[in-house]
Amino acid sequence: MRLIQTIAIISILFNTPAVADTVKLKNGDILSGTVVKKETDKLIFQTQYAGEIKINWPDISSLSTDKPVKVMLANDASFNGEIQAAEDGRAIVNLTGLNTNTDIDLKDLAYINPSAAVSGHGVDWSGYANVGGAATSGNTDNSQIRFDVEGVARTKQNRYTIGAFANRASANNESTAFNSKGYTQYDHFLNKQLYLYATGALENDKFRDINLRSSAGIGSGYQVYETESLNLSVEAGVIYISTDFKQADDDRYSSGRWALKYDQLVFNKVKFFHQHEILVSMEDVENTLVFSKTGLRVPIANNLNASTQLNVDYANLPAEGRKRTDKTLLFSIGYLW
Repeated sequence: MRLIQTIAIISILFNTPAVADTVKLKNGDILSGTVVKKETDKLIFQTQYAGEIKINWPDISSLSTDKPVKVMLANDASFNGEIQAAEDGRAIVNLTGLNTNTDIDLKDLAYINPSAAVSGHGVDWSGYANVGGAATSGNTDNSQIRFDVEGVARTKQNRYTIGAFANRASANNESTAFNSKGYTQYDHFLNKQLYLYATGALENDKFRDINLRSSAGIGSGYQVYETESLNLSVEAGVIYISTDFKQADDDRYSSGRWALKYDQLVFNKVKFFHQHEILVSMEDVENTLVFSKTGLRVPIANNLNASTQLNVDYANLPAEGRKRTDKTLLFSIGYLW
């Protein structure tokens, strides 16, 4: 008798369908999986059979979840609860911890599990760390190593960025590249797109005769786009630059500053990115500095990626005997978070 009862219990457990979130489309299709988030006009939905997919929100007629999610409406009202399918185009949210529910129109549902930058609760962390290098020995002895790292902490009203990079290279036991830079920036958002910033950096470059260049500036920026697939911001302000050269005369002056940051997913997974910063002296417009980097990051597995990028540094008035433009083509392996 006990054996029969055990077999019956096991049979029930193995034949009971797994509970899952459900999405019903207006064309009648029904998908099962897990709701990840909604922050634009697309619902990100995780499935066992197709991985993570994006569903156009206007194509959804009903939605249900088996666990509480954070819901935020277009009027900024937010609450936690399980979503229960109702008549087409509507849903009922069973509020967590309360013996009540609320009926909503799916057209008014702006976010599901929104980021900290949207909800105003918690901190979103992101960043990357890359390393690349090469070494040869024998008839030619060459070595090169490069690393760069950047971390970003984002809340609804603030964004903190800190990063650094370093390049070291030698050929036949003689140094051919020796430079590094550390930088930080604080952004305070006045609304969803307009922000004020304060920025600073320290750098050195043996082959550009720079013993130490320090800079500190303030200004304003505009976040045109800020999503997982597309980011674009522009900044303008003033910055004070102090450069201690090894051989040339030291230089200190104020500059106007213009900067652009852009990245976008292409081919679904590959990220194209471009950043540039232009500094023009207020005392002599010919004293102009330009820093830019452009490249691609290709996912390998999980958070690992391979990247290639071209860095271009330009000084219109370089130290005596130095060239105006430095170009570096980089290949590296990195980790994203």
